[in-house]
Formats: sequence, structure tokens, C-alpha cells
Amino acid sequence: MERPAAIIFDLDGTLVDSAPDIRCALNTVLAQDGLPPVETTAVRLMIGGGPTVLVERALDQLGVAARPEDVERLTASFKQIYLEQGNALTLLFPGAVSCMEHLKSHDISIVLCSNKPEQSCTQLLADLEIEHFFSAIQGSGSGLPMKPHPAALFAVLHRLDTEPAKALYVGDSKTDVDTARAADMSVALVNGGYTVEPATTLGADWVVESLADIPSIWRAADS
Repeated sequence: MERPAAIIFDLDGTLVDSAPDIRCALNTVLAQDGLPPVETTAVRLMIGGGPTVLVERALDQLGVAARPEDVERLTASFKQIYLEQGNALTLLFPGAVSCMEHLKSHDISIVLCSNKPEQSCTQLLADLEIEHFFSAIQGSGSGLPMKPHPAALFAVLHRLDTEPAKALYVGDSKTDVDTARAADMSVALVNGGYTVEPATTLGADWVVESLADIPSIWRAADS
């Protein structure tokens, strides 16, 4: 592809390995109801649909009926605990900083689009000291439908005054591919994210081994 005007990143499983912190907050909530903890490997496969889906998947994993009133209560508790505990266990994936530095040096806008609550997104980027890279942050909680609905992508593109054809979406899962396709946008996946299926089988335009490889998608066309 030609050099894009904007790169829109997913967050959990794409830019950051946040599962350890998410697991910590989730297990605190489960313990309040006398439920056993879930393991990090399981939590990685629960992430991606937002806090409500996370709670529903955790209850399903534990064989507990997901009554709507319980899911609502546990989700509210999880969001509060997760925000308050911080992100001490969350790490950037290798190549993230070098990728964003390259994009910034070439005047490519960097945007975040996640199903994570927007306040948690902002706090996480600040804790990892990478918030200065981002031109816009779009998380959940603004009333827009969750991904894979394309509304959140269209919202950030509108803020940047950029067309879908001039942007690239970068994620790690089938949800990210479906979101990009719904927005008629090109999509790249990073191997090794929060998905049980191999990234190469999910229908992305490109699959890279590291975030540092993202610029290689269009670098050949620049040379």
C-alpha cells in the first residue's frame, strides 16, 4: 500500500500485554463473590469485547450462570478496580516504540481505537509514557457500539479528517479484521496476540511478526 495518512491501533493484545493487570482486577472482583480465580492464559482469550464480555466469559469459564444483574454489577466493579489499581504489570509489546517513532517522524497520525473504557485507555498510555504519540484516543463509554461495529473507527477518522482508504488498522484478532472490513479499511495483524486462531488464518491484508515490521508494509513503495 501507499504510505497511509493514519495508523489506527487496537490496544490490548496489539500494543500492550495487559492480561496480567486485567486478570488481577478480574480475580479481585470474582473473589468478592466467593468465586475462584482465572488464569492469565485463559484471560488472554477473554479480552477484546470490552468489560461486560470479559465478565461474561469469565463466568462461563467458571461454569457460573451469567445473570444480567450479576454481570452488570461485576462489570461496574471490575471497571472501577481496574482503573484504581493501575497498570504495573502491563508491558508494551516489542517493537511498539520504534514503530511509533518511525510513524511520527514521517508525519503519520497515530490513533487508538479500543473496546476498553476510554478512561482506562488514557491512563494506560500515560502509565507507559506513550500518550504523546497519539493524535486521538477512542475507547468505549461514549455511546458508540463496540467493535466489530465500525462506528468507533469512523469516529476517529472523522476527527482526523481522513478517509478509510488512507488509513491502516492494526490489531491482533478476528474482531479487528471484522472491524476493518466493516469500515472498508485495510488491516494488518500482529502475530501472537490475544486469539486462539493463528493470525495468518483470519483474513488480514498483512500479518507481521512484530510491530516494528508495520512500516515495511509501505516502505517498499516509498523507495
